[in-house]
Amino acid sequence: MRAKFIFEVHNGFNETKELPVYYRTLFIAFLKKALSSYNEEYFKRLYWWEDKKNKWQKPFVYAVNLPNMNFSDDKVLFRGDIVLNLSTSDYEFFVNIYNSLISSKLYPHKLTNNCEIKLRRAYLIKEPEQFSSTMTFKTFSPVVIEKKEGDDKIPILPYDEGFEEVLNDVIDFEIRNIRILRGQNRGLYKRISFKPINVKKIVVKHKISEFVENTGKEIMYLTGFGGIFELSGHPDDLKEIYQNGLGFRRGQGFGFIEVVR
Repeated sequence: MRAKFIFEVHNGFNETKELPVYYRTLFIAFLKKALSSYNEEYFKRLYWWEDKKNKWQKPFVYAVNLPNMNFSDDKVLFRGDIVLNLSTSDYEFFVNIYNSLISSKLYPHKLTNNCEIKLRRAYLIKEPEQFSSTMTFKTFSPVVIEKKEGDDKIPILPYDEGFEEVLNDVIDFEIRNIRILRGQNRGLYKRISFKPINVKKIVVKHKISEFVENTGKEIMYLTGFGGIFELSGHPDDLKEIYQNGLGFRRGQGFGFIEVVR
């Protein structure tokens, strides 16, 4: 299930709008506010486990598009409406998030003190009618794949040695976690093969509260990749990846992919 939300932006009389370079973090907070306002019980079930944060895999992925985007120091400048793409395999999540985001009670919403958004339009996106064993995808947001080395997480890219093995471990873990929510304790049906077509390294400035608390640093740097690539595997697995995203931090605005038609 997929949907697109288009937001008009109010930023004084300036035609050029601006947000912090870690703008994805602002949309994490926005989505949480929307869900908790619409269905607090469901929000708590998704993000909390008793009195602790629930770190279980979230069954969705999103990507934020800022048109005519340019970076300037720690700001991102853009002109036009903000587009939020959202995808999930979970019906309960989709109903709650879609209804929460179209609620007039949510708007206007302040992303920052100087940037306010209001929903202009929302609509459903048609998914492919059929998934095959080999499909070509393109990224709407950077894909982050990491491997553990001791206590550290090290980014690994498509042209690095051992990438496909790490990729399969990550996908198997995430798919199993999401399928468990549907009562299916099942990972990948078949190993995934990855063929890069036109991919490049991307370094992103990001911000989350846990990183700030643990390190005292405001900004974290994430290394991922974007572009066009081919995946081969079981059609049901490819559909799951398409609907819920690829890689880590999917619920933080990373790993959103689209089928190349």
